[in-house]
Amino acid sequence: MERATARLWREGRRWVIQIDIDGARYTERDYADIADACHAITQILRQRGERPTDLDEDSCELCDEPLDMLACSQCGVDGFVRTCGHGGPRPIRVLEDALYCWTCRP
Repeated sequence: MERATARLWREGRRWVIQIDIDGARYTERDYADIADACHAITQILRQRGERPTDLDEDSCELCDEPLDMLACSQCGVDGFVRTCGHGGPRPIRVLEDALYCWTCRP
C-alpha cells in the first residue's frame, strides 16, 4: 500500500465509509454508528497493509461502479473486485452461496 484516504459521512440513519487505496475505491453503507464505521476503516486499512494485492482488480473503465472487498470462504484471502458485469472472470466470485478465490475454486 502506497497511499490511502478514507471518507466518512451519513446517509439517513446509516454511516457510509469510502476508502481509496492506491487508486482503488471501496465503499460500504451499513454502519449504525460512527464508532463502528471508524473501526471498519481501521480494519480495512490494517488488512490491506498486510495482504498481497494479486487478487485486486482495477476500477472499471466503462462505468463508475465501486470495487467491493470480497474474502474467500475457504482460505480467507481477500481482494478488491469489480461489482459491475464488465470484464472477464472475477478473481473472487460466488459459487453456490460461497466465495472462492482462484486457488480454492472447485
